Amino acid sequence: MTLNLRSPIGWLLALALLSAGPLSAQGLPAQENLLPVSRTAGVLTVQLPQGKSTLVALPMVKIVASGTVAALPAAGQIEVTSSPAVLPSLTGPHAIKITSRVDQRGTGSNAPAGSSTNAYGLSAPISSITGQVVTATLATVPNVGDEFVIYQVPTIASIFGATNTAGLTGGATADVADIVYLGSAGTLVGYFYNTTASQWRLASNADSPDQGSTAVGSTGGVLVARKAGGASVVSLTLSGSILPGKQVAPVSSGFQVVNNPYSVATTLAASGLQNFINGGTGAGTADLLYIEQAGVLTGYYFKTGGVGGTGWRSLADNVTNQGAVLVAPGKAFLFKEQSGTAGFVMQEPFAE
Repeated sequence: MTLNLRSPIGWLLALALLSAGPLSAQGLPAQENLLPVSRTAGVLTVQLPQGKSTLVALPMVKIVASGTVAALPAAGQIEVTSSPAVLPSLTGPHAIKITSRVDQRGTGSNAPAGSSTNAYGLSAPISSITGQVVTATLATVPNVGDEFVIYQVPTIASIFGATNTAGLTGGATADVADIVYLGSAGTLVGYFYNTTASQWRLASNADSPDQGSTAVGSTGGVLVARKAGGASVVSLTLSGSILPGKQVAPVSSGFQVVNNPYSVATTLAASGLQNFINGGTGAGTADLLYIEQAGVLTGYYFKTGGVGGTGWRSLADNVTNQGAVLVAPGKAFLFKEQSGTAGFVMQEPFAE
């Protein structure tokens, strides 16, 4: 079953195929030996066709520091040992991600004695850095010895250019312009380039302050809805490094665009997503995951029992197993949390 989804301002989603160029390996800096896996750097080219909407993943980021957690001096504070040895001054939004767990102690008959917290995969915006102390509120406090990276969070201006150098169609109002959608607390908020003001503005308010510094979010993706006019194809060139470790994305009731941070393809069955989202005996009681291909948005859910058995199913067919559906690199997810408030966890995929 395909989905025609309308936003609060009445737009129609018809998600188009995202075309991504190859990744090229780059030299690795000295701090790489601090990370659980080797960092992969490269360039990704994303095509935004005219008259279609594209879900854009943002797997390429600028990592500015990495290292280990040295101490937890106060709530919301993380003291670190880092490479470079002195944390850099940050301009614009940045986040910290916990990229390993120092040990696996916990509850259960087979667990070693003691316990440790599990912040592995969590990210949080950084509000300040003082010396080697990072102020950021992670959903779970990390352990001393956990590894981390600090990375630059993309903004509308850093992705599309402060003056729309990407070449999206602008206008005096959102009615004639291409729209960039970001998720916010279960809703999709639209932005457009105001050619009168030469600034990014809210689609709901052409007179709003400049929105170019609006951050995508540490685990968010982007939906770009292009009008029929303008350039036939707009290309985005994204560069940087792939974030190591699994991704744990917070979710809230409603729709959100969730980033796919990896450059390796996987499938629904191999992704492990079924272990972290809410399944159900039918689509009405389960969380919904939409994957776009060639302009078609198809919804899936994880069936936990009842007529048709268990496993990944499409909204149109509660019997046929859809576990082999491809989760392509460079493609974000549209996720609808409609059963509880479970997290959205993407395991780091590896080719065998």
